[in-house]
Amino acid sequence: MTLADVRVNIDRVDKEIKKLFKERMELAYNVAEVKAETNDDIFKPDREVSIIENLTADVDDDIKKEYIALIKRIMEISRKYQYGKTLELRDCLDIRYSSNLMEVKKAAMIKPELYICNMISKDDILTVDSFDEIADLIENNSVEAGIGILEDVSVKASDMLHSVLVERELYINRCELINDNGIKRKVAMFSKELTVLENDNRLKIMFVCHNRSGALASILSMISDYGVNLTEIHSRPNRKEQWNYEFFVELEANFLKQEIKALVFQLMNETEQFKILGSYSCEGDFK
Repeated sequence: MTLADVRVNIDRVDKEIKKLFKERMELAYNVAEVKAETNDDIFKPDREVSIIENLTADVDDDIKKEYIALIKRIMEISRKYQYGKTLELRDCLDIRYSSNLMEVKKAAMIKPELYICNMISKDDILTVDSFDEIADLIENNSVEAGIGILEDVSVKASDMLHSVLVERELYINRCELINDNGIKRKVAMFSKELTVLENDNRLKIMFVCHNRSGALASILSMISDYGVNLTEIHSRPNRKEQWNYEFFVELEANFLKQEIKALVFQLMNETEQFKILGSYSCEGDFK
């Protein structure tokens, strides 16, 4: 048999796979219809493990891992399709947000970072010693927002600011990129209300994977399947669970798009913890 003969057979098999894939997606839609009516979970890891075990029982060891990888991808793609169709069939994404631009008359910053503020007049800023104090001022309505250095790009991210966003239910609504004497800094404004505008091009999220093999790879593959680019990712140990991590990710996306809502819906249901940390447009450059 020549290579040309092999390629003819590959083309034949690929056409059969395509036909079966289209049938598989039709069945996935049927599943989504039923689960939208019954409010059943789309992701059932125990059932998927059982299916994989049954399907691979008679597969030779030299291709078993490859077959398992194929089954997992088919299941992941099927779930992606179901999440999107479920949102079309049933309004079940409970995330509240405002579509109005927030007016900021007073803001708060920690004292050492006041010098970098360009977002509002420094005369309208209260200075404090910690991000927790900023959160307190926002919560009691003494200021509308806080401002802080979110990240020294390619160097480090602010652990304290990220902690406040997660633990105090605050959201980034504006971001500027600033060249601070050769140091590239990302400066964020944050408040107690999630605001999503039509021109936003970033969505900041935090998630914790389930502590099992391949969990992070599955999440990253999921994001890729939606055609979404990651502009930032970093991690830190999860303070609530040993040997697990919190991942902070900035997506090049707008939450108003239906596909992005489907991605968020899937992430909410397939991670151990999930939180939107903000929606904003990155302004400025490093020139």
